[in-house]
Amino acid sequence: MDFVDANPLASCTLGGNGRRVMMVANKSLPADVTPIFQIHTAGSHRPDLDQFLVQPTKDGWGATSVIRFSSPAQPFLHQVKEDFTVKLTARDSSGRVSNNNWDFQYVQHKKKEGGGQSGGGCGWQGGNGWQGGNSFSSSGHGADTRGGFGGKGQVQRDCIFCGGILD
Repeated sequence: MDFVDANPLASCTLGGNGRRVMMVANKSLPADVTPIFQIHTAGSHRPDLDQFLVQPTKDGWGATSVIRFSSPAQPFLHQVKEDFTVKLTARDSSGRVSNNNWDFQYVQHKKKEGGGQSGGGCGWQGGNGWQGGNSFSSSGHGADTRGGFGGKGQVQRDCIFCGGILD
C-alpha cells in the first residue's frame, strides 16, 4: 500500500460538504484496502483515542489505484482533552496499515448565533483539539499560516467548507 497523494485534506466537523477525498496509489490496490483516520499525540499514534473518530467509508469496491470517500462527520472530537493530530492513512483486511499518512484538518462547524442559516466560527484557528468551539487543527504548531481562510482570531461569516448549507 504505497500512496503518493491524498487530497483534499480538510473538512468541517459536519463532514461531507459535497467534496470527495481521494487517496492515490502508484499501483492498483486490493479491494480490501480502506481509508482510516487515526489520532496522534506528540508524534505517536494513540489507538486508545481512535474511539473518538468516525471512520470513513470508501466509495465503490474492486481493485483500483484511487480510494474515494466523503469525509464523515466528527461529532466526538471535542471529547479528546489533549493536543492531537488527525492522520489519514489506509488499512487492509488483515490489519496492515500503510506507512503513508497525511495530517487531516477538521475545522469545527458552528452555526451562526441567533439561529441564522450560515455557519460562523469556522475560521482557521491555531492549536490542536477542542479550542473553544472554533476549530480542530492538525498542524500541531500554533497559529495557522495558510492565509485566505481567516487567520488567527478572525471568524468567517460562513463555514469555509459547506458555506452554511449544512446548518
